[in-house]
Amino acid sequence: MNIKKPYAEIVDFLMNNENKKVSSILGEILLMCESKKQDSTVIKDADGKVIAIYCWYHKQYELLKDVPYGAKANSTSGFNTMCKVGVSKWTKAQRDAKTSLTTLLSQVGKGEVEPADIVKLQHDIEAKRLAMDTTDMPIGFASEEELAKVIS
Repeated sequence: MNIKKPYAEIVDFLMNNENKKVSSILGEILLMCESKKQDSTVIKDADGKVIAIYCWYHKQYELLKDVPYGAKANSTSGFNTMCKVGVSKWTKAQRDAKTSLTTLLSQVGKGEVEPADIVKLQHDIEAKRLAMDTTDMPIGFASEEELAKVIS
C-alpha cells in the first residue's frame, strides 16, 4: 500500500497499536495531527532587523542576541531555520538513525534479529530519531506573546 507522506506517522502509530482501544491512544493521535504552523517564524524590530527566530528543532522562539544561528542565503530571514545547537543535534540524530538501520539490516542478515521484529525495531529507531535532545537547549519562548513581553 502506498501511504501519502503526511499520514505515514499516524499509520505507523496505528499499526503498532492496533490491539488498543481508540480511546486509549486518541490523545497521541490528536497531537500528531495538530497544526505545527506558527503565525510567524521570524520576528523583526521596527527597523526590519531580525531579532528572534522560531527554531524548528527546539520548537521555540529564540533571540538572535542570545542564540547563534547560521546564515542561509536562500531564506527570507537570511538565517537557518534551526539554531546551531539544533542543527548539530538534528544532524547527529539523522546519522545515528541511518547507522542503526544499517546495523539492523546486518543483524537480520546474520539471523541475530527475527524478520518479524523488523517493523517494531524500525519504529523504535524512528522514534529515537524524532526525539528532541534537550541537552544544551538554549533559553527560548513558547509563543510570540511570551517573546513580546521580553522584547517590549
